[in-house]
Amino acid sequence: MTGVGKIEELERNSGAPVELRVVADAEQLPVVRAVAETLAVLGDFTLDDIADIKLVVDEVCSELIAGALPGAELTCAFTVSESGIRISSSSVLVPDQVPKSDSFGWHVLQTLTDSIAMSEQSTQDGMSVSVDVVKRRSNT
Repeated sequence: MTGVGKIEELERNSGAPVELRVVADAEQLPVVRAVAETLAVLGDFTLDDIADIKLVVDEVCSELIAGALPGAELTCAFTVSESGIRISSSSVLVPDQVPKSDSFGWHVLQTLTDSIAMSEQSTQDGMSVSVDVVKRRSNT
């Protein structure tokens, strides 16, 4: 199944997303991680899954924050379902600061998630970048 297919399957069985908007600043990372961890704990994910989710959120948001335009907003939407969690993160970045899908960090993200997809769209101010990840529940 492709990454998009996994995302669509997860959406069919999901509840309402929890959305968080913060200034794209490294000082906000603990807040975003805490929300992700809380939702994973409340969703009865395994301890290993919770650790993976926190690491994924940290890596994705760090990459977006590092390339964000001054004053840009970081948006993260978390959708928890019986089958897993979908995390959609986005911000407006400096065009040459878009994360690379051939980087070591991206490889780590691919290892920790069941699917990952990045989309880019030019805006008047920069490059709007969204990263969608799906982490399925472990069967343990």
